[in-house]
Amino acid sequence: MSIMNITVENPYALLLLLTVPILAIMMTSWRKGRIILSEKIVNKTIFDKISVRKSDRFGLRRAITLFAITFIIFAISNPQLPGAKQLVNKESSDIFIAFDISRSMLSQDIAPDRITKAKLFAVKLVESMRSERIGLIVFAGAAYVYMPLTNDYNAAIDFINGLSTEMASYQGTAIGDAIEVAEKAFTQEANRSKGLIIISDGEDHDSDAEKAAEKASQGGMVITTLGVGTERGGMIPDNSTGGANYKLDDQGNPIRSKLDASALKKIATKAQGSYYNIGDNTESLKGVLDMVSKLDKGEYQSIDTANNFSLYPFFLWPAAILLMIELLMGMGLLITKKQTHEV
Repeated sequence: MSIMNITVENPYALLLLLTVPILAIMMTSWRKGRIILSEKIVNKTIFDKISVRKSDRFGLRRAITLFAITFIIFAISNPQLPGAKQLVNKESSDIFIAFDISRSMLSQDIAPDRITKAKLFAVKLVESMRSERIGLIVFAGAAYVYMPLTNDYNAAIDFINGLSTEMASYQGTAIGDAIEVAEKAFTQEANRSKGLIIISDGEDHDSDAEKAAEKASQGGMVITTLGVGTERGGMIPDNSTGGANYKLDDQGNPIRSKLDASALKKIATKAQGSYYNIGDNTESLKGVLDMVSKLDKGEYQSIDTANNFSLYPFFLWPAAILLMIELLMGMGLLITKKQTHEV
């Protein structure tokens, strides 16, 4: 998150600001309750005469406390100013994730459905490959680069979360096209390692997928395939007519979509890779990371912005001073004026 040139490292921490007015109401309510209770116990005039404590200036102390809490929340969010940008050399493998967005990915044979399960796994995969350059390819009846190679992992996660079967202009499972698109995207990066991760149910794949995988392998590409779904399969929801309907065949029967694990295994074998089913989350993640670790690292230049200037001390120190002032006022050391029952 950024405001002009200021970035906020932990923007969700700012949601805590919503608690500040709630705290103000709670403190005021507590104060009124204490006043009512004290007046029930002893007469107000007598209480004022026998009280050796000066007025606690509750209104001022409340404001100081709330300001201190506000400053602490801003400190936790850690606003930052951009530091001097440096061009640094880094080593990484180049990895494309090819994502199936055909309608069969809406099948609910795995909860909550194939595409949601695949997106969750892909996000976890990106978070586990933060030393590599990552790109995204999407395919159904055709394939195209959805996000070029980058080391902006937050952007990659946002792109993955935005995936939808609605993005497919026409249907199919063009795995062969996805492999060829990856080959072309890698062409200008010939001096770097090349890895392709295909996430698909494999159903209705094009017949040229194995040939494309074999050709890509000869060019140095390693392909790992990840199956989504079950071989028993499931119906494909069709929301176009409203209600809980399913896609039907020409005879009016619900279409059952099944995982074609055999096809995905053959594609991976042709390109020195392995096949995994993301139903076994741990094994799939371990297998992909093992494939990535064996790829030769290539060198690229990147702008390092890790030296941003953090502004949190400018919020933390005022908060500490305000809390110290509130403490001294609570002890009666900074209050001289007699004023009782202040709300």
